[in-house]
Amino acid sequence: MQLTAPDQAQARGRSRVRVESETRAWLRRRPAGLLPDALFAVAVAAFAQVNLVFQLDNSTPYGPLPAVVASTLVATSVLALRRVTPLATAVIVAVAIAGPMLATPLTVTLWGDFLPILVATYSVARHSERARAFIGVAAVVAGLVVVFLRNPESATAGNFPFVAVPVAACLVAGRVLRARARSQSDDRARAQQLEAEREEAIRAALAEERARIARELHDIVAHCVSVMVVQAGAAEDLLDRDPQKARAPLQSVQETGRQAVGELGRMLGLLRGQRAQLALKPQPGTADLAELVGHMAEIGLPVELTVEGPGRPLPPGVDLTVYRVVQEALTNALKHAAPTVAHVRLYYDDQSVRVSVRDAGRTGGSGGADANRVGHGLIGMHERVGLYGGSLETAGAPGGGFTVTARLPLEADQR
Repeated sequence: MQLTAPDQAQARGRSRVRVESETRAWLRRRPAGLLPDALFAVAVAAFAQVNLVFQLDNSTPYGPLPAVVASTLVATSVLALRRVTPLATAVIVAVAIAGPMLATPLTVTLWGDFLPILVATYSVARHSERARAFIGVAAVVAGLVVVFLRNPESATAGNFPFVAVPVAACLVAGRVLRARARSQSDDRARAQQLEAEREEAIRAALAEERARIARELHDIVAHCVSVMVVQAGAAEDLLDRDPQKARAPLQSVQETGRQAVGELGRMLGLLRGQRAQLALKPQPGTADLAELVGHMAEIGLPVELTVEGPGRPLPPGVDLTVYRVVQEALTNALKHAAPTVAHVRLYYDDQSVRVSVRDAGRTGGSGGADANRVGHGLIGMHERVGLYGGSLETAGAPGGGFTVTARLPLEADQR
């Protein structure tokens, strides 16, 4: 297929963009310090060549001048890669200095030969793992041995400490700085891990708080709205037959609405951080079940409350959970099973507190099709009870009716 001129131009444009992107990507990926190392290598190479010229003017060199110049140039130029490939740099420096010595003795200079050896020793010790650092230092030492053996002027007892001590110092300095850098890196990694764990804990706490507030809002709104709907329906039935009697359910609607507004204001105040500015009443608990039962009876759901076992103060969270389970179960009975009656049974024993709410609802109500429906209320009850290590069971009777049973372990059982 032949491309038209515009297509060819567009293809060339994409090719240029791709090449430029790869170049920029390589520049972004280049090791830190590559440019400074390259400049350092150029400076050392230039100074070594100048130093070599002056040294050769004042003494008779060993070996041909081109070999000396070449070995010095290679040994100094390769230092540009001392952080990119430190082991290869050490080996190349050793070979560049000692290799020509195997053929003919060459002159040895401080800048052209000894400085690259020191830099290569430090670099391979600083930027390589232990095994690779050992290989690089061994290559450098082998090169020094060849230089001592092939250059009589260097093989003196006075020169040995002059060479060995700096090389050993570079080796030790490289390993110490590498260990310190690794320790700092580990510290940074641990700090990042701790920060990540702290943020995760904060997110989990926020999610848990949102779930708690959502459960509270659901319980408050569902209960109040259900009561208002039932009372409004009762008032509507009475308006034509007995308007005076319709006042009572309408007043109940008003009172329940005010209660809902107050509870919602309290929850919103908590969300806005106004806890200290609010005159809050205590959270409801088992001590308020009688009031709840009386309120449900007033709005059309007769409830019988039975308490068995030695009553005791419950932990605040467990106390609130028992109240909310009863409230949600009675609200569901009012919505789905009315007209009916309900029975609340609260039982204390040594290890736990149990509460069951049973209604005698009509078939097709809470005991019929709606009994198998999983709504937000049942999900909220499961979450509340599970938060304290408890269990929740729900069951519908074949002939009608629905039972909610919750068991919450007390502290002795939890231990």
